[in-house]
Amino acid sequence: MKYTNLNNKLTINEINIDKSLGDGLASLSHHFQNRDYFKSNYFEDQAKIFLEKFDNTKVEESEQLYLPFEFIATFPPPINHKFTFIDLFAGIGGFRIALQNLNGKCVFSSEIDKSAKKTYTLNFGECPFGDIRNFTRDSISDEKLNLMIPDHDILTGGFPCQPFSLAGVSARNHLGLAHGFLDKIQGTLFYDIVRIVEVKKPEVVFLENVKNFQTHNNGDTLKTVLAVMESLNYDIHTQEINANLKVPQNRRRFYMVFFKKRNPFFKFPKYSGEPLKLKSILEQNVSDEYTISDKLWEGHIRRTKANLDRGTGFTAFVADIEKPSNTIVARYGKDGKECLIPQPGKNPRKLTKLECARLQGYPQDYILPSSNAAAYRQFGNSVAIPVIQDIGKNILESLNKNKIKLNGI
Repeated sequence: MKYTNLNNKLTINEINIDKSLGDGLASLSHHFQNRDYFKSNYFEDQAKIFLEKFDNTKVEESEQLYLPFEFIATFPPPINHKFTFIDLFAGIGGFRIALQNLNGKCVFSSEIDKSAKKTYTLNFGECPFGDIRNFTRDSISDEKLNLMIPDHDILTGGFPCQPFSLAGVSARNHLGLAHGFLDKIQGTLFYDIVRIVEVKKPEVVFLENVKNFQTHNNGDTLKTVLAVMESLNYDIHTQEINANLKVPQNRRRFYMVFFKKRNPFFKFPKYSGEPLKLKSILEQNVSDEYTISDKLWEGHIRRTKANLDRGTGFTAFVADIEKPSNTIVARYGKDGKECLIPQPGKNPRKLTKLECARLQGYPQDYILPSSNAAAYRQFGNSVAIPVIQDIGKNILESLNKNKIKLNGI
């Protein structure tokens, strides 16, 4: 099957990509980007199955497997990489951009949200796999998991902070952890990280979460996470960082870096100076579609006054563009109250999609979601790329000082 025929059969492009964002396309695109690296045939075998279902044609040769996109990815993997990483709970690729900028190669990605997968695929030419639990559930043996996920130096993820519910005594005693630890992480997405760490044993686990992760469930959630990683013999480093000296947004996040070998050289980046100003990323001549309605603005004013009077609840004010914005969250698109841009003679407006991308440090040529609602949700859930990159740089420098050999080719 030639490339032109394959492309005509699949006809995957920005318009119709939504219907194709399954694990079949994930296998095909992962095979295309990792066929010279991944020793297992897992991606190739799954890609053949995907193509045969599409075309009813038997695919025999590896050379027949091509990525079915006409465009070249805006952010391709580096040709001569210095290390490898996997991108779990990948969102729209904030971790990936940061680590690719440091000459890292992503060898596996996973993201369950379909609209985020679309944005990720269009920017990186690689469709993330969906639910990570398809790789980590108890029915998957350690041997199979080892074949399904490539070896990697760094595991990254901004995993969701779910309640760490009790789920009964786990049958997986071979982890060697006290039942209490497993009870508390079973049924949460941190458990899936632990399974991968246990099998693949990456040199570094690099996680990001909301600042309140530190105090969630009276601090027991964090204690459990740290205890589990310590029991797996990982060296622990944690820090809360506000991104407002790297992007014009007050965005406090909690970062956790775990090393397989004790690493006395690692330090989180230290920032100093004046916070960046919101006005530095604002567009000029913004469409009136972003101006909020009289009804919405009057509602903000009314609820803000009432909440101030009773001393509780949200408030909505126009932003001071000489300072960083408030934290942009996934619900921002609903009413924009977290950051309303003042406009002379008009109601305030919401941020544009491009402004939201800039607030998180995305490059100018990043392909934005076509939907405003999707863009607000995706950028609200994203990491601040410059902070991730700074931490990543410190990780690599400390590994070098610790004389740790990485999987560069």
